[in-house]
Amino acid sequence: MPAPDVTSSRKAVALVTGVVLAVAVVTLFALAINRFDWGVGLMLLAPLVTWLVLRLGRWLERWASGAGNAPPIDPDFPDDAGR
Repeated sequence: MPAPDVTSSRKAVALVTGVVLAVAVVTLFALAINRFDWGVGLMLLAPLVTWLVLRLGRWLERWASGAGNAPPIDPDFPDDAGR
């Protein structure tokens, strides 16, 4: 487990990185939809882009907490985490 000061700085870096990347991805995606004639077709990719941004946020959260590459705990079965 990393030291508390390393964890808090990791959390700050993860938060800033996550916000910047989410704003950049959403802004570029919205501009592409608005600018190009074929941009309307990108609306079909909107759920995928949203899911990928959420996955990025979860990965940054695990990285910031020092969990490493451990798989996330299933919220439906939290008691199975130790098995």
